Amino acid sequence: MTLAKLAKARKMPRGDRESRDLLRSHQRYERDRERDREMNTGSQELDEGVIEVQVIPQDDNWGETATSITETATSIVTLSEEDLSETGKVKGRFSFPFKRYCKIVVLLLLALISVVSPILFVVLPVVILKLPLCGTQCDGLLISFAIKELVLIVGIWALFWRKPRVSMPRVFILRTAMVVLIFAVIVCYWLFYGLRILFSKEQNSSFLEILQFALTLLDTLLFIHYLAVVLLWLRQTDSEFTVKVVRSTDGVSKYYNVGRLSIQRTAVFVLEMYYKDFPEYNPYLMQVPARANTKHFSNLKFYDIDGGAVNDNKGVNARTKAIITASSQRKREPGRNDRFYEEAEFERKLKRRKARLVSVTEEAFGHIKKIQFERGPCCPMDPEEAAQSLFPSFARPLQKYLRTIRQHHRYSMDQIIKHLAHCLTFDMSPKAFLERYINEQPCIEFSNNRGDQSWSLVCEEQVTKYLSSSTVFQLKTEELSLIVTVNRLPNFDVSEDIFDFESNKFVMRLNSETSV
Repeated sequence: MTLAKLAKARKMPRGDRESRDLLRSHQRYERDRERDREMNTGSQELDEGVIEVQVIPQDDNWGETATSITETATSIVTLSEEDLSETGKVKGRFSFPFKRYCKIVVLLLLALISVVSPILFVVLPVVILKLPLCGTQCDGLLISFAIKELVLIVGIWALFWRKPRVSMPRVFILRTAMVVLIFAVIVCYWLFYGLRILFSKEQNSSFLEILQFALTLLDTLLFIHYLAVVLLWLRQTDSEFTVKVVRSTDGVSKYYNVGRLSIQRTAVFVLEMYYKDFPEYNPYLMQVPARANTKHFSNLKFYDIDGGAVNDNKGVNARTKAIITASSQRKREPGRNDRFYEEAEFERKLKRRKARLVSVTEEAFGHIKKIQFERGPCCPMDPEEAAQSLFPSFARPLQKYLRTIRQHHRYSMDQIIKHLAHCLTFDMSPKAFLERYINEQPCIEFSNNRGDQSWSLVCEEQVTKYLSSSTVFQLKTEELSLIVTVNRLPNFDVSEDIFDFESNKFVMRLNSETSV
């Protein structure tokens, strides 16, 4: 560029210069996308592979003061898994909400029948058969009956009355067995009650015998409830296996200890831990953006043996062109040194922008102070107004940092201002405000709590079987999958050894060559 053109560009209005910078950045971005698409197309060798190009979506343009486009095209290779996908699908199953709430409806009806049946056993003879009440002996039994009924209601509420959060592919065998057992006990008691008391021809049963019969039903239901607590909860608290959970996309892994659970219940436990412990998967950070290579085939110079330099590739035969083109293409392919320097450059830029963000945020927080009761020289503001006034001072560094870590599409300006107002309300520090954006957040932070999270369980064994040391299963969703490997914990043999206090003495040996 000549001096005249440079001076003319400097005199140009700022808006025109920004428009020209945006146009140039967009053209450069389109050229990079075209080059990446050609390289990906030439290197595809998988027959069943599918290459998808995803571009980071635009944000809400909050704090938009930059004049360059920073979106990066990322290519993700997904291998076809037709067999696993067909195995994970369950044909003809009910909808997810219906399956979830069908279980609670059945348990509610059974619990209502269990609570009402002993009361009907006592009330029906008095109403239908007109049996007289007994004396003080019946009073004590009635008090015991009321207490046991209350204990049964509280126990059913604590054990079974829970909001359904999981819809498993198969039934829970132990819980189903408990439900069947309770139903069979209630049916048997009603049969004996109808044949021996209500529809008996002799009608020689007294109110005391009927009350004792109702108490035996209550005792049986309480013992079944205790058995359900032992089988459903206490038996599974002792750790027996350790499970390794690996996320297939980025290789993040965690280890957990579990008891003797079925495969489907282990899958539920793994998903609960996954949304709490695993960081959110960001597909845009899987590949560090490569630096633009300025060496192109057009910049090379060819020399003829008989003559001098030949420009514009004239005088060179087709074979020589092909050899030089292939050589230059191999040089442009990124190697381990290029990857090392790219990652180092990315980390350096990330640390620099993080330090800049922390410094600007601390300076911005220093200009605001929470008043207690006295009024200052300025008009006080509520947290929302203070957040809106404070946000523009660090909006640009925060936007640059979020664009660097490819997280700017997850936070809007309204969400950041709302979080800032929350931090100002509880007088939190700048680092407490930046914790959400600087540190890795768990999956539950970005998941939709109101919506349903659909996962597919793929396993070679029946999902109702209990865990073993060779169990391996997969939890799949549209974006990623979790591979779970189960290993049995070893048996520990701990022995006690006596500590010898007499031999716990020392002697210092001095030497002229030592420093002691």
